[in-house]
Amino acid sequence: MSERILFIVTSHAQLGNTNQLTGLYLPELIHPFEIFNQMGYQIAVASPSGGNAPIDPKSLSDELAEYVSLTQGTIPLEQIDPNDYDVFFVVGGHGTVWDLPDNPELQRILPAAYDRGKIIAAVCHGPASLVNLKTEFGEYLLQGKQVTGFTNEEEAAVKLTSVVPFLLEDALKRAGGKYSGKPNWQVNVVVDERLITGQNPASASKVAEEIVKILSMQLAAVA
Repeated sequence: MSERILFIVTSHAQLGNTNQLTGLYLPELIHPFEIFNQMGYQIAVASPSGGNAPIDPKSLSDELAEYVSLTQGTIPLEQIDPNDYDVFFVVGGHGTVWDLPDNPELQRILPAAYDRGKIIAAVCHGPASLVNLKTEFGEYLLQGKQVTGFTNEEEAAVKLTSVVPFLLEDALKRAGGKYSGKPNWQVNVVVDERLITGQNPASASKVAEEIVKILSMQLAAVA
């Protein structure tokens, strides 16, 4: 039986009060998808609302157009059982900072999945899904864990510091994460046991590669 990957994407399509569209950042879904697909893993995509997930227009390209279908017909998070997947991978895009931090379904799914030995991964703004997660003991899931995500400097560089509801770097630190970032747009992936986070879009493929490494080691351990 092949490993089962669940991508989690945003359902939020409005960039604050700017009248601009946002959503998931498509390359952060597609580049890991290509790696997992090559490995023969089973792949599904879920979102808070289910159905067709919004895509950040800035992330669309002719090269990626054939993959847009992956963002359509997503599974509503309320239908997800933490036992059904080996990896939960939260894709970035600015929409995530609005609808994922306080999502009750993610609070139900992700801590339970992590507690059962599953891999939790997130890239760019995807770690916004982690900032309010609590363990069964009421502690932040990120407490004391090494983590990264879109930096304050990167948010300033895209001129959205005053648009987003919070700065991700600051929120990860408030949740007890041991945050580390690199200069803007450099690949940066942080692995803390079964928690894998990537700083920006350039880090998405390496997040997937680190997941494959852990899954391969887990498979070898039970062989």
